Amino acid sequence: MSQVEGRNPVLETLKRGGVRKLLVVEGSTGDPKVKEIVELAKRRGSPVEFVEKLVLDKMSETRRHQGVIALVEAPGYVALSSVVEKAGRTPCILILDGVEDPQNLGSILRTADAAGVDAVLIPKKESVGLTPTVLRVSMGGGAYVPVARENIYPAVKLLKDEDFKLVGVDTSGDHDFWEEDLSGAVAFVLGGEGEGISPTLLDKCDTVVRIPMHGHVSNLNVGVSAAVVLYERLRQQEAKKTQRRSPQ
Repeated sequence: MSQVEGRNPVLETLKRGGVRKLLVVEGSTGDPKVKEIVELAKRRGSPVEFVEKLVLDKMSETRRHQGVIALVEAPGYVALSSVVEKAGRTPCILILDGVEDPQNLGSILRTADAAGVDAVLIPKKESVGLTPTVLRVSMGGGAYVPVARENIYPAVKLLKDEDFKLVGVDTSGDHDFWEEDLSGAVAFVLGGEGEGISPTLLDKCDTVVRIPMHGHVSNLNVGVSAAVVLYERLRQQEAKKTQRRSPQ
């Protein structure tokens, strides 16, 4: 059993289903969002228990439960092969090499949901998993974006066999990210907070792009980097759609 904390994450989890029990601070249903959560839980048949705030304070792993905690089955991971099999014509995968900060993974999942990412791949070792903090920071994104936890190199081979372009995002890139065609089937490779992308994985990439830095800091936070390249991908896809609709 695991838990999801915070009003937005709990609400999105309820929408997806699978909440075994909802714990709510007594007297908090005067808040419209809490009331919405309780009503949805009842409609979904999830038991609701009202408890003293101290109970949730002791249970909370994030220290930001906002008066609601949902008890759920332990977060499940998906097989990357099943995601690829079901993906559309231009799927998008994020490969995270050694992201250990739950705040970063949560932020990435939130952005991934907004940008239509098909799955996020994290390695089995030296990577944070789907912890309550990750789910809290994702603000519901963790309820919608499939996460695969697999050995990276077999996963990379699978993606290459399926004609994905592997695009490393790294300061060593020889051209800016907007100069690369990101509109097709693409897997972005991003490194963790410490060492970045490992040299071996970097060599597996079909191309490596950089995000130009004009200040004193050498690189961006991995969550920000993911957002930058994902929205450039969306921009390119929309530009191609516009070109196809325009009369010749």
